[in-house]
Amino acid sequence: MQCRFIDTGSNDAFTNMAIDEAILTYCEQPVLRVYKWSSPSISVGYNQSAANEINLDKCKEHSVKIVRRITGGKAVLHDKEVTYSFILPENTAMLPRNITESYRAIAQGLVIALKKIRLNAEIKKQPERLATPICFNSSNWYELSVNNKKISGSAQRRLNGKILQHGPILMDFDYGMNALLFKSNGAMGSLKGLRNRITSVKNELNSEISYDELSNAIKYGFKRNFNFDFIDSKLTNNEIRLSVALRNEKYSKEKWNFKK
Repeated sequence: MQCRFIDTGSNDAFTNMAIDEAILTYCEQPVLRVYKWSSPSISVGYNQSAANEINLDKCKEHSVKIVRRITGGKAVLHDKEVTYSFILPENTAMLPRNITESYRAIAQGLVIALKKIRLNAEIKKQPERLATPICFNSSNWYELSVNNKKISGSAQRRLNGKILQHGPILMDFDYGMNALLFKSNGAMGSLKGLRNRITSVKNELNSEISYDELSNAIKYGFKRNFNFDFIDSKLTNNEIRLSVALRNEKYSKEKWNFKK
């Protein structure tokens, strides 16, 4: 099956979330998108309270933007990572109707991607229901760990017969900034707690990896896992127009980002 591959590179937090929703709105065939964040930013889950779980004063002090996702889950500080978005119509039957099993199918592609860069990732089957605002301090269904530490998170939304799943793969991880920006919940939110539960490509390989190398590995993993024939693509005019409107009228607005 053909799949569009779109690398939108570096954008601000509001644009990144707007592009995901724009692609979802117009999606007629599978799309794999990769991207990064132009500055450290926090995305919060659709049902999360930013004010209750994030240190807003510290975010302002460090110029960290906050954006609300249309997907659920916990907050993520996006910084040194490659974020993927996998968007497709439900009627392609490429993913199981069961949501938890669809997480597993996508995770298998990410395992192949990480193996391509010499990391042996494991799929954690059961979620952890932990009292933490930080996505990477707990796990959802079928998320990835390396040496028993989380390296990739994910969140999914099904809307109008279409599926969006997105999540970051950590190239590096700033333990200090995460401990600072999220409201502490004891030992789990401490530097030691974060180091015990979270890792990154740099930590595991003891060397840097480029955005392009990791992006190509993700593309390779999805190609192998889903037997895709990739079409290198760009955003369509409709996707661009809608993403601009969504950025300006929704994702950059406090009414959306700080709703209760």
